[in-house]
Amino acid sequence: MRDTDIFAQYLIRLRQERLQRAHALALKDDADLLQIRVAAHEAELIQTILGSLKELAKDPGTFIREKLSDRKDLLDT
Repeated sequence: MRDTDIFAQYLIRLRQERLQRAHALALKDDADLLQIRVAAHEAELIQTILGSLKELAKDPGTFIREKLSDRKDLLDT
């Protein structure tokens, strides 16, 4: 199994854990609402990373051209 496949499986499980944690929280006060929002945002970020990982595994050249070519400004900081 390729490393990207293993990492993708890890991300899927991590996302599931975050969503389960959000659903398990009882909404008693504002702190709980904040924790639910944080878990949901984490799950969304993990999904975005998973999608990018799949794009990278499918076609590394296209991924680099589309995602990294115009990102030289980030390397200067």
